[in-house]
Amino acid sequence: MKKGIHPEMKLVTVKCASCGAEHTFWTTRESVKIDVCSNCHPFYQGKGAGAIIVDTEGRIEKFRKKYGDSYLKA
Repeated sequence: MKKGIHPEMKLVTVKCASCGAEHTFWTTRESVKIDVCSNCHPFYQGKGAGAIIVDTEGRIEKFRKKYGDSYLKA
């Protein structure tokens, strides 16, 4: 790689505005702000005992009536 043409990478700690969790990653920016992270976003909460399912139109219930819960276990 050529010297002097690539931006300098910095290790930055970012705090989530929603839940307060801190994440560390490499970036070229001085500071990064995030509103939601993998700890508090509903998409990532769908696993385990505390599953959060956001369904406003009944799509999940319609699927379960059509295929049953055994489809999800396979």
